[in-house]
Amino acid sequence: MAGTHFRNPVMFAGLAKNTKWFKDLPVDNNPNFTCYKDDFIYNTLPSSQWSTSIADGGASAGISNEVNGAVTLTSANTTDNNGLALVKTQNTFQAVAETRDSTGAITNPGTVIWYEARIKNNDANATDYGTGLVETFTGTSGWRSANRISIESNNGEQFYRFVTKNADGTNQVQYTAYTITDDGYDTVGFRCDRAGKVEFFVNRVLAATVTSNINTDDMQMFAASVSASASGQRVTSLDYITCTANRNAAELIGNI
Repeated sequence: MAGTHFRNPVMFAGLAKNTKWFKDLPVDNNPNFTCYKDDFIYNTLPSSQWSTSIADGGASAGISNEVNGAVTLTSANTTDNNGLALVKTQNTFQAVAETRDSTGAITNPGTVIWYEARIKNNDANATDYGTGLVETFTGTSGWRSANRISIESNNGEQFYRFVTKNADGTNQVQYTAYTITDDGYDTVGFRCDRAGKVEFFVNRVLAATVTSNINTDDMQMFAASVSASASGQRVTSLDYITCTANRNAAELIGNI
């Protein structure tokens, strides 16, 4: 295929069982899409990019010295209900529905959002933790009551919950078919299609589809970890976090 040129964005097909999360995701940088990915390859976590100001006393976010980089969210030792949230400093992503006029012509293209993180926890049975997109919130556990689209695990469960929450209410799907392994990374994510449905994935396998309580206010990327035991420390690690969405721009209709 030497010399082959492409006029439009090259996108993943995402049709096979374990590649559905990739469906229509642009292969490389394209100005029609907003993209952010952090591999946490730093000496110290940059406060200009990530806020950790809502940490409880003794909790900390640090950079792990491991191949490919990682960030760790660590609770204070022997302290129950202690932890922190790592929050992107800007509200960047918004689920927007496609709209059409009376003739059926598209007047607003809507947005498709692809979110993914690689995450692990040292004791899922004694930790509340999660990652996804959330509206601005306060307090260590404020993300629990904020409008959001997220993948979470509650203490005492050892499985993931898929959460969509907006002003009208909350929808939670318990994914009991998969058991979380302590200190083992999982790749978790979702694909939000024009504010009409959210497909949730665990290790790139489609786990659930949700069509209700999808938040349409602008949101920011987050990861949170709160201890649920006064024994030892709870540590949640993220290898990377990434989110991509098409620009919701009328002038791009038919040109994306």
